Amino acid sequence: MIRNRRRTLSTIVFAAVLAAALTGCSGGSAAPSASPSPSPTKTATPSPTPTPTATPDDTVAPNLPTDCNTLATPDVRQAAIGDLTLQSDGVGFVRPAPSNATLVLGCDWIVGDSTGMLLLISTAAPTDVAAAVTTLPGLGYQCGVSDDFGADFCQLEGSAPDTEEMIVARDGVWIYLSTSNRNGRAFLSDIATGIWG
Repeated sequence: MIRNRRRTLSTIVFAAVLAAALTGCSGGSAAPSASPSPSPTKTATPSPTPTPTATPDDTVAPNLPTDCNTLATPDVRQAAIGDLTLQSDGVGFVRPAPSNATLVLGCDWIVGDSTGMLLLISTAAPTDVAAAVTTLPGLGYQCGVSDDFGADFCQLEGSAPDTEEMIVARDGVWIYLSTSNRNGRAFLSDIATGIWG
């Protein structure tokens, strides 16, 4: 009987020690152990994430306009197209454009029989845009680099005053503007400045 009591007492003591040990591991209110843990977090300035380097075929997406009615500054827009009526979104017009170009915004304004503007803004891989610019002189365009926004600027004069085709190309963006009996240069310059700053 004494032996059974000792076994029972040993079992109870063992269970108590085991329970105490497990309580320390359970994450309860016991004091933290001295096991290695990460040092306390400090508020630190995060290191900058590296910016991926653009490959020549990446299409750059600057601040592209999405609404024909908010292009350029209000005064320039009013002078250029204020009395014109927006007729269509420009889809279906075939004009010089880079290979694999995607039309982002098309605006076709007109008034009367022969006054209007057609604006087509497209994106493509920068290499496709650069390649398309090299084809424009063969189509009669005169090309150079614009001092205003550091882009390729090409123009093809028409047969009447203020009738011309202009193209601005840079960073995977292609802007085509055709004017008929309307000067659109300030309008085009404002649009390009809005895109590239």
